[in-house]
Amino acid sequence: MKKIIFFIGAAILITACAKRLENLELFSAQSFAYTMESGWEMNASVRVKGFEQHESNNKYSAKLSYTIDVVTSDGKLIESIDSGLIDKTAAEKMTDIEINSQLKFDSSYKTGAYKITFNVTDDFNQRKTSFWSFFDLNK
Repeated sequence: MKKIIFFIGAAILITACAKRLENLELFSAQSFAYTMESGWEMNASVRVKGFEQHESNNKYSAKLSYTIDVVTSDGKLIESIDSGLIDKTAAEKMTDIEINSQLKFDSSYKTGAYKITFNVTDDFNQRKTSFWSFFDLNK
């Protein structure tokens, strides 16, 4: 009986002290394009939450890598059309981080609906997630 009580107590203690790992999540994706003389400019953004943060000297840091893929109106996949690294430090724990992208499409791209996919990796723990949005190229 003492062993059972010990194991139950140990399980409760381990569960209570365990660090809760949040899900890496992308949300509030927005994308739009506007006409320029030589084609279009597309602006896109997405917000990230649930990333790991390291604390040092009362500062919090996060490190996120991203790539962006686009599927054209005729179904062609353009992988890693944009990429980057967000290496952010703040005085307080961060709730979310915004990722922005600005791309130019020349006049060789066809009009129509395009799909943009944000692929994000938390560099501290290698968790990955993706999220997509649509935008139109119109004359």
